[in-house]
Amino acid sequence: MSFIDESDVKRLLQDQELITEIAKAVVEDPQAMDELAEDIADKLSDELEDDSELRRRIVEAAVASPDFKTKIVRKLVAEMS
Repeated sequence: MSFIDESDVKRLLQDQELITEIAKAVVEDPQAMDELAEDIADKLSDELEDDSELRRRIVEAAVASPDFKTKIVRKLVAEMS
C-alpha cells in the first residue's frame, strides 16, 4: 500500500521552496553532480546525432580553440608514427 499517489508528487513539485532545496542539495553532492553530468551528456550525445546545426557549432568552437588544434596535430602525428 502506498501513501502517496501521482497527484501528491505533482503538488510537491509545485512547492518552489522544496524544489530550490532539492536543487541545492544536488549541486552540493559530488556524486549526484557526476550522475547529472552523465545524464545530460548522454542526452546531448543523442541530440548530436540528429542535430546538424548543434554539431556544426561544436566543431566551429573546437576548431577556434588553439588547444584543440594542438590536440589534433598531436593525434595526427601519433597516427602517422
